[in-house]
Amino acid sequence: MHYDVIVIGGGMGGLTTAALLVRRGLRVLLLEQGERTGGYVTSFTRKGFTFDATGSFLGGCEEGGEFHKLLAQTGALPHLHFLGIETARNIYPDFSFDLHLTGGFEEYLSEVKKRFPEEQKGFEKYFALLRRIGAEIGRFETITRWQMLLFPFFFWHLIRYERASLGEIMDQSFQAEGIKQVLSSLPAHLPPARLSLLFTATLISKVLAQGVWYPQGGMGTIAQALETAFVEGGGEVRLKTEVERIEVEGGSVQGVVTRGGDFFPAQTVVAAINIRRALIDLLPEEYRGRFSSMVHTLEYSLSSFLVYLGVKMDLDRRTLPYFTYVSPGDAQVEYDQLIRGEMPDYPAVIITIPTLLDPSLAPPGHHIVRLMTPAPYGFRDGWGWNDQSRYRTIKEEVAHRLIRLVEGRYLPGLLKQSIVIEAATPRTLERYTANEKGATYGLAPTPGQIGRGRPANKTPLKGLYLAGHYTRPAHGIVGAALSGRFAADMISKEYRR
Repeated sequence: MHYDVIVIGGGMGGLTTAALLVRRGLRVLLLEQGERTGGYVTSFTRKGFTFDATGSFLGGCEEGGEFHKLLAQTGALPHLHFLGIETARNIYPDFSFDLHLTGGFEEYLSEVKKRFPEEQKGFEKYFALLRRIGAEIGRFETITRWQMLLFPFFFWHLIRYERASLGEIMDQSFQAEGIKQVLSSLPAHLPPARLSLLFTATLISKVLAQGVWYPQGGMGTIAQALETAFVEGGGEVRLKTEVERIEVEGGSVQGVVTRGGDFFPAQTVVAAINIRRALIDLLPEEYRGRFSSMVHTLEYSLSSFLVYLGVKMDLDRRTLPYFTYVSPGDAQVEYDQLIRGEMPDYPAVIITIPTLLDPSLAPPGHHIVRLMTPAPYGFRDGWGWNDQSRYRTIKEEVAHRLIRLVEGRYLPGLLKQSIVIEAATPRTLERYTANEKGATYGLAPTPGQIGRGRPANKTPLKGLYLAGHYTRPAHGIVGAALSGRFAADMISKEYRR
């Protein structure tokens, strides 16, 4: 069968692209190398417990929100129900801070302002800047030809702060280290000095503005809903199907060849996968040169280490809320250790208890506790990957150290009352998702890798597009899904022509 579009990779970017295009009347085939779609946005079960592989929350799920509108466009929305996350707790070496999230970003700002009244002047200046940048980001998506011609006039802040770091702007705005710690506690695995200010503004304006949410049934339901919508629209999914190469002739895409030797013709291919594999490994050698210099200068994000615990404990929101972030204190010192391939003794840890939101994820009287911390891919010779016995030993050592750390401070008896203990290393993440080096967020959101610094969704090779968290606009569940919309809109425009 001849397809209009072939999508390689069934993560959020690939699923969104495929679901949108099939609803626009195109014949679409989605090829996924794994046993299920979703990439990092999946769930798995052990002894009656349903664990989220990685994600913790997402924004834009309210009526009229960015993600809500996108899910409606794909047809996935009727298959999903979102639960509002009321409270998150941030714990720092010298203080802790509960954030009430139901009122969205404005309520969050109000609470931060109360906690640091002495920073009032800098606070107003800092968030006025973020709002202005956010407004320009919103306008950019509907940019007109005249605005493009007069770009510096309409998008002055995007130009001025394109290479600015969050740390640089916070240092200009604030004196107290406490407020800097609070405002830089973002899903990025980067210290403020290396984190893009534009990424921060994008995250706040497009994802967190109206609060954050959790899908009933677990994170995996998002991918399931998108896949269901795609198939209902007439799309075709093939699992356990790895692409060996993208066929190109005369500078135009002709289709793909799978590892099993099957050829699927199509004039458009969307590579929603690791960018090195998409633009180097899968292309004919004569076409790799135009991408190699760009690909080899890209910086991947750090990976993560996760522990999944099914416990028989009496937990409620008075113990810990659903989401707790434990800060190491000095994010730069932690980052420097991670870059050297070390695991810090007291790392940043995200503790989530999803059964406080959705008790159906565990057997009655039980809970799920998941621990997540940044981790280097090269720790102890790549986690001892070449020796499976050593690999298991290292993984268990790190898991138990993390459990004891959390148990000693926040959840007494955690290890003893655990019925299920699973752990995932950066090697695990790489094996299941094919993200190179287990990169949690695809490309690191540094100042040089945001906006125009990220690879474009449309490549110079005719018929080849990119989606996922290695391309524009950003990483995260919503960011990767938006990349799928960007690619789908470009492809739709080409077919209309």
